[in-house]
Amino acid sequence: MKYGQELIEQLEKEIKVLQDSISNRIDRINDGSTDWDDCFMSQRCESRGIDTARRKIELIKDGGCAWFREYATLDGQLVDAQWCKTQWGSSLRAEMPDGSVVWTTARTAKGLAKKGLKRVKCKRPAWFKFSSGNSGMLGVYTGDYVLFPSDVNYATGEGAGAEPIEIMDIEE
Repeated sequence: MKYGQELIEQLEKEIKVLQDSISNRIDRINDGSTDWDDCFMSQRCESRGIDTARRKIELIKDGGCAWFREYATLDGQLVDAQWCKTQWGSSLRAEMPDGSVVWTTARTAKGLAKKGLKRVKCKRPAWFKFSSGNSGMLGVYTGDYVLFPSDVNYATGEGAGAEPIEIMDIEE
């Protein structure tokens, strides 16, 4: 796997290949050998590929890290928390440092504080993955690449630890 400047160079080559493919397709459409209707999916995928490669290059140049919203106890200890669908609607399930589990539907700082929680931003190594709320061709067409906390910093090639690089309270 390539990291840092080597990865940037590889991504720039990918952008060039995708741009050449788009240019070739436009030439074929203009000379009548194909039609826009036959090319919408490849056009969308290649345009998305260029955008994603540029976003990856920007992330690498910025140090390979991004900020993610997480939850912590009021004294700043991170908790494993995720939103779940329940019979009463969406609820936050948080595993507290003492091993207990807290459930809440609170979304405001005041409501979370009543349960001993607060929102924080954590700076972690990040990368992109494809995400879509649909399946099949619709999923491919409407999906996009989103940031996720990565096990590797693609700017440096170093592994990510369990703890974030930096934690910051979210002002509400």
